Amino acid sequence: MQGGSSSEYSLLGILIADYAISDLISYITESIQSGQKAHIITLNPEMVARQATDGEFYQALHGAELRIVDGNGILLAARILGKAIQHRTPGIELVEELLRVGQEKSWSFYFLGSSSEVVTRLVKNLKIHAPKTLISGFHHGYFQDSLPIIEDINRSKPDILLVGLGSPQQELWIHKNRNLLQASIMIGIGGSFDVLCGDKKRAPFVFRKMKLEWLYRIASEPHRLKRVIPAFFRFGWMVLKERLVLK
Repeated sequence: MQGGSSSEYSLLGILIADYAISDLISYITESIQSGQKAHIITLNPEMVARQATDGEFYQALHGAELRIVDGNGILLAARILGKAIQHRTPGIELVEELLRVGQEKSWSFYFLGSSSEVVTRLVKNLKIHAPKTLISGFHHGYFQDSLPIIEDINRSKPDILLVGLGSPQQELWIHKNRNLLQASIMIGIGGSFDVLCGDKKRAPFVFRKMKLEWLYRIASEPHRLKRVIPAFFRFGWMVLKERLVLK
């Protein structure tokens, strides 16, 4: 880490930064100040399972400058495999902290993703409730041609580009276009726009405390089961195989 003391661990062949949120903010601050680009990925078990079978996503995941823990399944796997990873920062919490700190540091933000209605409402809400937020631009996530989007982003040169296209689309889009983008920090944030504008709610605190936020999300969005269950078993099998090798 630039100017930090946090640790990095290899888990299932993936280098993961065990950063507290304060370390993340320091890393991001230093990257912005130095003009360095950084693609940050908030890692969950589904991503780990996907990169094992999807070569394009593998390149995007391993090509990022920083991978931090989002899903509790990553922490559980780390314990099983004897890795001392302690910190977890859900994407929504990282975004909320970036928006808070961004007002103090005058960072500029570009929001890309979700529906036109949602991202427009998000921007309006920020102007009301966080008026010091510098919004360099925004665009919905339903587009075919990336070039006009890239041109719009580059006109304003945001410090932070938040991409809410859902995984793996957001990671692939950032990886594919990063050399064309004039933005310092690029982060895929999934459905955070929907949460920030109030369309969706995070799991109640009791679910988060018990590390069952994933269960609440599946109960709230049962259509996710078709995608999540196969990934859950693939990830579990990967952890089990690694554990057997370590014995």
